[in-house]
Amino acid sequence: MGVDHPDASATSWTDAQLIVDSVDDAERFAEVYDRHFDSVLAFHYRRTRCAQTAADLTSETFAAAFTSRSRFRDTGAPARAWLFKIARRQLSHYRRREAVASRARRRLGVHVDALHVTDVERIESLVDSRPLLGDLERALADLPDGQAEAVRLRVGMDLPYPEVAARLGCSEGAVRVRVSRGLARLIDDLGEQR
Repeated sequence: MGVDHPDASATSWTDAQLIVDSVDDAERFAEVYDRHFDSVLAFHYRRTRCAQTAADLTSETFAAAFTSRSRFRDTGAPARAWLFKIARRQLSHYRRREAVASRARRRLGVHVDALHVTDVERIESLVDSRPLLGDLERALADLPDGQAEAVRLRVGMDLPYPEVAARLGCSEGAVRVRVSRGLARLIDDLGEQR
């Protein structure tokens, strides 16, 4: 059961109210996501100068915030500070992983060149992904319906979030949360099978 608020419109709630309420009503977190997605993405992009890395770190930030929302305490400080603390932590983890990988490459004398499209196609042709597809279908079938369909539409069909939201009859923020949660669970499920 969510926290009672005098105004029924979640858009007028503070971030702290939404985060606290999302413990019992996960859909409330979608509003936090909608409010801060662009600024978290910009934060990561300014620090990495790579759109893909910034997008990945933004997803990791919101996934970490979602999973730790029950530990959030409204101290009166802006909830945005809590979110950006998580963003900084994700960036720090990324930089440590990259530093370790970079040192290992230098130590081994390995130079990494960007792959050409034909190289990627050749690699894909060498990999038999049929067993993985079966595992993926089984893992998708185990997801709640809303998450599974959101993942299929957004990732499988590469539809933009607004179109997925229209097809599912929910907000774009709700779709983002469903996709993020679905992908996190798929990664866990498929990781256990390997």
